[in-house]
Amino acid sequence: MLKNLFLAVLIGAVLAYCFGHVATEWFDMHLVLSDYELEPLTSILAATGVVVLLVLVGFVVAFSVVAAIALVLIVSVLGVFAAGIGMFWPVILVSIIIYLLVRDRPSSAY
Repeated sequence: MLKNLFLAVLIGAVLAYCFGHVATEWFDMHLVLSDYELEPLTSILAATGVVVLLVLVGFVVAFSVVAAIALVLIVSVLGVFAAGIGMFWPVILVSIIIYLLVRDRPSSAY
């Protein structure tokens, strides 16, 4: 497991560096903070950090939407179940009483 984690981090770092290099060279992207241009590796790391932050925000939003939909569905099903019990409780009560009166009782063997 540690080997897979190491490989994932290594692949992520290589991809981040490669895509950052492409962004700085092809698209002439440079980060400037108060009249000081950051070096390319720092720019790549900053861009990667922003992308990771945006991906995390995307996951939070996606899971929040999925969780909200699941909550609405669960509450809807429970509401329909409660309404059904509320409407049909006399029928259910009579059915249980009839079942208890008519069922076969086990006889004791002596």
